[in-house]
Amino acid sequence: MSISGSRLLQLAVPLVSSYGFTREALARSVLSLPSSEALPDSAVSALFGHGSLAQRRLIHAWLDEGVRQIKAAPPGLTLKQILSARLRFNEPVLHHLPEVTHFLFSFASS
Repeated sequence: MSISGSRLLQLAVPLVSSYGFTREALARSVLSLPSSEALPDSAVSALFGHGSLAQRRLIHAWLDEGVRQIKAAPPGLTLKQILSARLRFNEPVLHHLPEVTHFLFSFASS
């Protein structure tokens, strides 16, 4: 069975609440597939990049999923309802957001 890195990123997004925006979340993304075990770090690097690049890709996949959910909102919702839904999307990972902010700002300045 062949699976793409983008599919693994999608599978990793729900794991962020438990494992944060980490390489471990990416490694465990395959566990939701039949007959799988966590990816070794070398596979995470091959699929998503070495070092913090893998984390950055997971952060962006999570952000993209939030945007996708906003765009998929049913017609007729108020802006307040849409933004409330987006905030609820953030709730499971709220305790990881300070590290994301730090990571994105430090990555942008390097």
